Amino acid sequence: MKQLQQQQEAEAEALPLELVEKILLFLPVKSLIRFRCVSKQWLSLISDSRFAKLHSDYADAARTNKNTRVLYLSSKVSEARCVDVEASIICDYALQLPLSCRDRRLDILGSSRGLMLLGIHGNTNGTKLLLWNPVTGSHKAVPHPPEDPNVPWMGFHDAQHIWGGFGYDESTHDYFVVAGWVGGTHCTLRWVYFSVRTNSWKTIECDRHPKSVISDDDRSLFYKGAIHWLAVKIADYKHVIVAFDLAGENLSMISLPADIQVFSGERKLVVLGGCLGISYLNRAGKTEIFIMKEYKVESSWAKLDIVLPPGYYDINPVCFTNGGELVGTKNNKLVKVSDDGASAESQTINWNYGNMVVFTESLLSFSEDIGGTGEDERK
Repeated sequence: MKQLQQQQEAEAEALPLELVEKILLFLPVKSLIRFRCVSKQWLSLISDSRFAKLHSDYADAARTNKNTRVLYLSSKVSEARCVDVEASIICDYALQLPLSCRDRRLDILGSSRGLMLLGIHGNTNGTKLLLWNPVTGSHKAVPHPPEDPNVPWMGFHDAQHIWGGFGYDESTHDYFVVAGWVGGTHCTLRWVYFSVRTNSWKTIECDRHPKSVISDDDRSLFYKGAIHWLAVKIADYKHVIVAFDLAGENLSMISLPADIQVFSGERKLVVLGGCLGISYLNRAGKTEIFIMKEYKVESSWAKLDIVLPPGYYDINPVCFTNGGELVGTKNNKLVKVSDDGASAESQTINWNYGNMVVFTESLLSFSEDIGGTGEDERK
C-alpha cells in the first residue's frame, strides 16, 4: 500500500506545478477537497490561501457557475442539506454543522463568497453569531456587539425589529457582519458592523438616514458590494429596501415599484438573472417578480414574465439555473420548473422555513483570505 501511494505521488508531481494549478482552478470544490489526498504537493497547493482566492475569482468570472448550490437547514434534525441546482434536485446531501450549532435552533442571516453567517439561539447571553464555510467546515465565532445602556443588545430572536447581514468588501479584502436593532426606552435605532480583519465592532452613523424597521424577516441579501434588507419606513409605512454599502460604510434606501407597495402574502429579496429583485404573492395568490435592471436606478424596475405550470402558481423563487429553469419552494417542497413552464420537478424537504440560501462553493476561510487575523476553527 505504501509503495502504491509513493507511486501515485510521484506521478502527480511529474507535471509542472504551474500547470497543475491551472488545471485545478477549473475543478469544483468537492473534487479539490478529494484531490488534497493525492500528494503532499497537491495538499499544500490546494490548502494555500492564494489558491483559494484564485479559485473563487475564477468561479466568479465564469459565464456559468457549475458550483452553485442551494443550502437549507433541516427542521427535523440538526443538520444542513445541500442541493446542486444544475443537477436533479431529488439528489441532496448532508453537510456537517459545527459542534456549537448542533441541537440548537439556527438561522441563516447572510451569505457571501461561499461563507455564511449563522445565528445560534438558546445561549444564556442571547444569540451567538458564527461565520461558517459549509464545504470545508471552517468557522469563526463573532463576539456580541458592544454594550450600550440606551440600546441594549437583545439577540436576533428576542425582539421583532432586529436584523443581521454578512458581506465582503473587495476594496479592503475584509468580511463584515452588520447588525441593527431597535431597543431602549425610546425605541432607539442602532446599527453596528463587525470587521473580521480588525476583530472589532463599529457604530454606523445613521442620524441622517430616515428611520426604518425591518419587517417580518431579519435575513439579508448580499449584492453589488452591499447588504440588503426589506424594511418598512416608520413615517408612512411604505415598504423599501435598506442597503448598507460596505466600501462606503453608509446606509441608503431603495424604493420599490409603486405597483407592489401593498402586498398579499410572503415577499422576499432575490437575485435573478444577475439582477436584484423582489418576489411576492399578488392578491390572486400568484407569484409576481420585479427585477431592477440597473442597480439603484429605481426607474429600471421591470416585471419579470415567468410561466408557471398548474399547481405552482404560488412558488417562492430562489434562483435560476444556468439553463433558465426556476428553482423555488412551495410549502414543504423544493421545486424546479422548466424554462418554458411546461413541467416541474419537486421533492419534499423537511426544512426550517425561511432558512434557505443560494451559495457558491469555495475553499475560502475567514482568516486566511485576509491575512491570518482571528481564529479559524476546523473542528
